[in-house]
Amino acid sequence: MIVHKHANVTIEYDQAKQRLKQTWSGFIPSKDFRDAIDATVVFAAKNPVRTIISDTLNQGVVKPEDTEYAGSVMPKLVAKGLKGMAFVIPENIFTQLSLKKFANNEQTKGVQYFKSESDAVVWLNSL
Repeated sequence: MIVHKHANVTIEYDQAKQRLKQTWSGFIPSKDFRDAIDATVVFAAKNPVRTIISDTLNQGVVKPEDTEYAGSVMPKLVAKGLKGMAFVIPENIFTQLSLKKFANNEQTKGVQYFKSESDAVVWLNSL
């Protein structure tokens, strides 16, 4: 089921796995990025979400303040039952750096980085 859709991000929910999947592409303006993050939080507040996979393979660079904003919602997601979040990371070093900032800002140990979605899924399924 599609939870949120924008030209640069789609968020889907797999009810059986209680998993959200964010698929990002290109550069996304701050407002649209934050709208997607907020949609994730609102959905998780009303539905069981155990895990999130964030496919950033084709995502552009994220502004530091937007990365901080995304990291700031992690406690809300964890409080609602989030067990883990897996990032599928791109080769783009600048996007990797912005994602690493997210990890430094979040307050859960349940964040991991993977080069493929299949590896990310294996880890998330083990939680």
